[in-house]
Amino acid sequence: MRKAYNASNKVVRKKRKKIRLFNVVVFAFIVYFVYTVCEQQIKINSYNSKIETYKADIDSKAKLVSYYDNQKTNIETDEYIEDVARDTLGYVKPYEKIFIDANK
Repeated sequence: MRKAYNASNKVVRKKRKKIRLFNVVVFAFIVYFVYTVCEQQIKINSYNSKIETYKADIDSKAKLVSYYDNQKTNIETDEYIEDVARDTLGYVKPYEKIFIDANK
């Protein structure tokens, strides 16, 4: 009877070792999976912030392009040329009178 008991006890021990080994492998896989997911989430957040930065940069550049397109069309007008001549160069038309403010 003793031999049968020892044999069944060895079988139970082997099953427990197999179950423990399986549990360790499953636990290691779960830890690896969680680590990988966390690492990928950090990368995704980094990429999303870069995307937002680039979108803001694109928007500012688009506004500059529209501003310069508007300036390009304004430069070609006679009114703009007259304003530049008056303000920066000090030119006046022949029939205009210049008044200088003494309080300034």
